Amino acid sequence: MLIQSFFLDLKNRLLSCVQDKLAVIVKNSFILDKIDEIIFFVIGITLVASTFMQSEQIGFFAIISVLLTVIKLFTKKNAKVLLTGFDAAILVYFLICFISTINSTLVPQSIHGFLKTVIYIFYYFVVVNYFQTNQCKIKYLLFLVSVLCLFEGVIALYQNFAGVEQISTWQDSRYINPEDAIARAYGTLKPYNPNLLGGYFVAGIPYVIALLAWGVVNKHYKSAFYALGSLLVCALAIFATGCRGAYLGLGAIIVGMMLLVTIIIKTDFKYSEKLKSVWHKIVVAILAMFAIILVAVPKITKRIMSIFLLRGDSSTSFRMNVYHSSMQMFCDNWILGIGAGNQTFREIYGLYMITGFDALSTYSVPLEIAVEAGIFALIAFVAFIAWFLFDCFKFIRNEDDTNCLSDKVIVCGSILAILGVMIHGMFDTIFFRPQIQFLFWTMIAMSSGVIHKK
Repeated sequence: MLIQSFFLDLKNRLLSCVQDKLAVIVKNSFILDKIDEIIFFVIGITLVASTFMQSEQIGFFAIISVLLTVIKLFTKKNAKVLLTGFDAAILVYFLICFISTINSTLVPQSIHGFLKTVIYIFYYFVVVNYFQTNQCKIKYLLFLVSVLCLFEGVIALYQNFAGVEQISTWQDSRYINPEDAIARAYGTLKPYNPNLLGGYFVAGIPYVIALLAWGVVNKHYKSAFYALGSLLVCALAIFATGCRGAYLGLGAIIVGMMLLVTIIIKTDFKYSEKLKSVWHKIVVAILAMFAIILVAVPKITKRIMSIFLLRGDSSTSFRMNVYHSSMQMFCDNWILGIGAGNQTFREIYGLYMITGFDALSTYSVPLEIAVEAGIFALIAFVAFIAWFLFDCFKFIRNEDDTNCLSDKVIVCGSILAILGVMIHGMFDTIFFRPQIQFLFWTMIAMSSGVIHKK
């Protein structure tokens, strides 16, 4: 549902007036005439840069895309600002984060953290604005991210088989034999961290699945076969990271994919018994494949089982101590939080931490949001997720021909992205890294453009 607002209408009328006055300049400018193509190129560069550049450098490209979109709104004929219901929820979240920042006891440090939120949210609206009129370009971004994920997957598998030197003590080996420890791959993402790479795959695999489904729906079988190969590599690479949160995220994605395909078949192919039979066999094959992996590779099985050791595993025990301290922080600052960013968190966390258990974050996305910006920010963020998912399910269950299968495939990809990233985010805050943020918001924005296309 698009929001109808007097202020939005007024803003769009003003933009239209400026666009008319600048029409002559645009006509004689190659750059302004091709502004959409340039924005799409910068979005792609931002995603590519995420695989090997530092956070500040990645953010630089996102800022360029924001500036280009501002120029576009003032120069491109018929360019408008459109907002959906879930866009309004994320704007409320953004506003609460701002209020929390200026009310923080550590304003300078909080502003530094808040600026990252500014870039992520502005980038989201850049991609939303672009795909409101350029849905035909979605398939190219799906392919690009699939290539990036395949590249990282190959690197991760090589690092795992080569026995890459561990950068940190990322796995508790007290309760397993040394030969059963996983050589945890970390790819090329910076800073090097297997949990970051695992989170990247969780955010990227929905793109690969969407490309696979798009290829099947449009009978573009070369794309489908490529995506299938990339999906298998990425799924195996997740296991190579040893990231247990990513294992859970992958599980959520696979289960979500099965449910969504079942819904699509019941909605769009309700009379095709043959298709239903084939899909049932595919589900059995997928489950069998993962069962074989768990049985054949005891390293992975033991890594998964370590989740349930709780205090028996040093990593889990560490997180439990951080959760305890972070909950105390939230209870003392539940209205507006402590302010944004790692610097603010570290300064205040020191007052609550259990000795010997220092941390940069809460290791849980919902808890992190609550600690940084308070309960109302958490409610606004959850409202955004819930509203978006509601619109997505409403879209894919629509039996009208207006919602074609290609569009439903993209929307399903965004649902999988939310399921995977949020499940992973329950036990880690890798979500706040730019590599994950830009993948996540790009997928949400593409689906928003499909659901509310002009």
